[in-house]
Amino acid sequence: MTRQLFSFSQLKHTERPVRIGFFLATDYPLMTFSAALDSLRQGNRLVKRKAFEWVLISTDGADAKSSSGLAFPADYSMAQAPKCDILLVFAGVNYSDGYDAALFSWLRRIYSEGCVLGGVSTAVFYLARAGLLEGRRCAIHWESLHAFRSEFPNCLATDDIFAVDGRLITSSGGTVTLDMMLYLIAAIEGRDLAEQISDQFNHPRMRRQDDAQRMVPEDRFGIRNAKLGFVVRRMESSLSDPIEISELADSVSISPRQLERLFRTHLHKSPSQFYIDLRMARAKELLVHTGLSVADIASVCGYDTPSHFSRFYRQHFGETPAACRRR
Repeated sequence: MTRQLFSFSQLKHTERPVRIGFFLATDYPLMTFSAALDSLRQGNRLVKRKAFEWVLISTDGADAKSSSGLAFPADYSMAQAPKCDILLVFAGVNYSDGYDAALFSWLRRIYSEGCVLGGVSTAVFYLARAGLLEGRRCAIHWESLHAFRSEFPNCLATDDIFAVDGRLITSSGGTVTLDMMLYLIAAIEGRDLAEQISDQFNHPRMRRQDDAQRMVPEDRFGIRNAKLGFVVRRMESSLSDPIEISELADSVSISPRQLERLFRTHLHKSPSQFYIDLRMARAKELLVHTGLSVADIASVCGYDTPSHFSRFYRQHFGETPAACRRR
């Protein structure tokens, strides 16, 4: 039998609005939820009809509290939630606190019943834990990408801003959630409406799935030299396997001494120190925001042994990796 491809346009109904459920895990980020919800409200306003409706869902039906402390009353618990065309799951930095066998079972059930499932930011971990992302493309916030790949090696995690694979859609979070919603709205109601919503939000460009998550180094570090920008990009893409400074200089056809001068002039430190700073910054992100072991983090950041890594980390931050994680 030929497998039929899914199209989001199939969700559009003539007799009723498309129903979107928002599952809000404790400490979900308010920005991502607002971007998703308000894009639907704006769509209804512009088409002058109720093209979309939404319901808020929490585990037990209690108020859903965001990471900012603001809470919204849930309309339903998981057990009482009505059937939705799309369910979007939201979670924050403390996503593992929301790990729940009942939640994973519920996600598997509603997906088997034909619901489109979406995971925003760390909520992608929930879809993976439910066993729904095996062999599937998914997007995850750059801060959590290494931890996700380590925990779920059979999932095709990407650093795209959002990813679509059949009835599964995942977003790296933040402002990207608006781009994901514009994609969904365009697929269901047409691109003209999505463009109008984008204009209403002063959002000048609807980003593609494969756009970069992070600011380019030239903007992040104020670099105005093309060769220096190229070298910094190579450094950022090779933290786990650092490149010799002489090789980096060769890649832009200058001498190591010339590269040293470029770094000193524009970034006020040597290439070696800048490289170490990048690796240490990544190490701290992984320590604070993931459950990776110190040994795994050492490997990800290009250090041969945990003891070698810990020594560098203590010199850099004035505390050991273990102390940082406890704090």
